[in-house]
Amino acid sequence: MNHFKLIITKCIASLILLYAILGFVYDVTFMNVLLITLVLGAISYIIGDLFILLRTNNTVATISDFILSFVVVYFMLSFMIPGGPLFGASLFAAIGVTVFELFFHMFVKSDHEQEERERPTERDTRKPNNYRLQTEASEELRPDYKRNDKPPQNREVRNEMADELNPDDFDQLNGRPRNQQAHDDITDELNPDDFEDRK
Repeated sequence: MNHFKLIITKCIASLILLYAILGFVYDVTFMNVLLITLVLGAISYIIGDLFILLRTNNTVATISDFILSFVVVYFMLSFMIPGGPLFGASLFAAIGVTVFELFFHMFVKSDHEQEERERPTERDTRKPNNYRLQTEASEELRPDYKRNDKPPQNREVRNEMADELNPDDFDQLNGRPRNQQAHDDITDELNPDDFEDRK
């Protein structure tokens, strides 16, 4: 999340609301309203927006912000306007801030969910970076041939071997040469150079 953008938006909106209520109605100076806005904005963003909202829901976070706003405004006004209408000023200020927070929470929640969707998952980070790595892995995992087997080097050689071999020389039951003469003939027909040595 872009915390700087969210905090700036929150502070500007809160300053306008609080000055409209505290400044125009209760004659609180602009500097005092600005100080209340900065303190309340920092505390409510950390506790209400980042901690409560992201772990619960908008309703719980909004109620928490109302209580927090009332306590902070009441406490700070008690030093700024001693003996003034603290309860009424704090109550109306908290209501104004809470209405804004109700919509601000939706924006924060949406921004957080979008960030979660764009963040790569652990499963994605384990995937090969490109097709070449996948191909190399599949080649490394090919099954081994038997110890004395030597696979033909290419398809053309395999086809030539198939043409040279006579099916009548093999037993249909076990697939072996019928006799020693057939075995010798097959051995003579096969070229050892057509097989690649196993590494």
